[in-house]
Amino acid sequence: MSQKAARLPRPYYVGAVATAWRLMGSRARNLKAAIGLRFLQAMCSGVPVLFLVWIVDHLREGTLETVHAWIATGVTVGTVAAQFGVSYASNRYAWLGSFYAIAEARATTLSHVQRLPLGTLRSRTTGDVTTAFSTDFAMVSEYVSDGVPTLFGAIGLPLFVAVGLFFIDPALAVAVALSLVVSGPIFFWVNAQFKTLALLRGDRVADSSGRMLEYVLGITVARAFNRTDDRMSHYSRAVRAIRRINNRLVLRLLPLGMLTVAIVQLGVPVVIAFAAYRWFGGATDAGTVLIFLVLVLRVYGPIVALAGHFEMLRIGDAALERIGRIMDLEEQQAPETPRFEPQGHDVTFDNVTFAYESTPVLKDVSFVARAGTTTAIVGPSGAGKSTILNLISRFWDPSEGVVSIGGIDVRQLTHQQLFEQITVVFQDVYLFRATIRENIAFGRPQSTDVEIKAAARAAKADEFIEALPQGYETMVGEGGATLSGGERQRLSIARAVLKNSPIVLLDEPTSSLDALNESAVRNALVALLRGKTVLVVAHRLPTIQSADQILVIDSGRIVQRGSHQDLIQQVGGRYHQLWQDRRRASAWRIRGAPAS
Repeated sequence: MSQKAARLPRPYYVGAVATAWRLMGSRARNLKAAIGLRFLQAMCSGVPVLFLVWIVDHLREGTLETVHAWIATGVTVGTVAAQFGVSYASNRYAWLGSFYAIAEARATTLSHVQRLPLGTLRSRTTGDVTTAFSTDFAMVSEYVSDGVPTLFGAIGLPLFVAVGLFFIDPALAVAVALSLVVSGPIFFWVNAQFKTLALLRGDRVADSSGRMLEYVLGITVARAFNRTDDRMSHYSRAVRAIRRINNRLVLRLLPLGMLTVAIVQLGVPVVIAFAAYRWFGGATDAGTVLIFLVLVLRVYGPIVALAGHFEMLRIGDAALERIGRIMDLEEQQAPETPRFEPQGHDVTFDNVTFAYESTPVLKDVSFVARAGTTTAIVGPSGAGKSTILNLISRFWDPSEGVVSIGGIDVRQLTHQQLFEQITVVFQDVYLFRATIRENIAFGRPQSTDVEIKAAARAAKADEFIEALPQGYETMVGEGGATLSGGERQRLSIARAVLKNSPIVLLDEPTSSLDALNESAVRNALVALLRGKTVLVVAHRLPTIQSADQILVIDSGRIVQRGSHQDLIQQVGGRYHQLWQDRRRASAWRIRGAPAS
């Protein structure tokens, strides 16, 4: 999403119709045209009523002639035909406009999500985000394409007829409006209750979607531990929660909605009684009474019919508010255009402190990774090693202090500048559902076949790729599920090699490789990353013996720094302890069971 879009007023949700208007963006003109045409359609449907009044008026005065009947018939036929044409145009504007607008809004929302801090995104469930992009936007599409035009169209005819009634007999017109006034407070209360439950229903649907995704993605673990029924029960509970919400919608609000409709419809006997009272009292004539009795249903009919759309309107309203929640999340701010250019490729941490939510992770960390050198980061699990790489990548921003590249605070770099500076090889490799060629070229889509294959050879991935039936054109399953862990890691390294950024961040790059592949990839990395600024996180200490600088992290602080030779000689130091633990672990063997 552009910086202009990122500065949309907060909150994003400002009421159903106003938010729908904002979401439509430049396509709002289609919605305006659709609403205007619905009003015109309502006017057309009111024209035959006017001519009916005209005919009744001639009957009352005894001046009705054949030509009057022919005029009324011709106009009625013409306006009925016009209604079909106007209705077609209105639906066309509404549907095409909403379909384009929803597609653009989805893309805008996705762009917004991409710019959120990783911590913010992880604080929301997967189901919450996926439901917003699927179910919520589908509901909004129906709301915009049908609900809003129907809402305004339902108002048009009653308004048109009611104004005419005031000119004929103001007292009877007030009687017509009375039931609408009485039902108004009940309508708004029911509407608010329906909206609250619809919003809660959307949250429950999101939870059930997340549970199902969790079940599918974790099916291997669930089956391995024979817990498939247990995990399925979580989804079942979420579905039952949706059912309870739906029951509340029906059992609690349906009677109240029917009461609202009943009060509106009570206007018919009220008008009949009041009209009879005025006629017997001589305050009005029979023709006026007849006209009112004919027209009163034209006032109440569209409003009663609108009650059938309440559910769609309120669910669409709730969906807009759920989308608004995501759009209100603060983006990670970055300049839109470059202001500074990094001078070199040093990576510097200056008194950096970081806490994830309320949990401290890094405390007053300072170091410099010089351009062209390798800095290894070691320490026990949970010490904050991967967090250092995440801060350089701007997946998060520090709570205090500055992370800089080439002397420039990373927060002062555009997203494109930062992207060009760094490449990350993650511990948990994710491959997209695409060909192996496309996955390797993900960071440089314009790469040639020669460059892609050279990167694969450098990462020792070419042999297993060429052994596949379709080679580089082989489709990779979602998340890389069709490949082994080692194969996925080598493709990830090939992707990083091809991108060829001056700063490379390696998070446990050999964690999924066997001993043979680990040695080969380590040698390839040493050769191919020469001259780059490299920061590598590793538990396997032999992986980083050749590093220019080693940072030992413990409980979020740097407790030691230096080369391998310097640190290994500090007997009793944290690095020496880690090294000894590593040696003991490598010597560990599974003993055979004692003979029976």
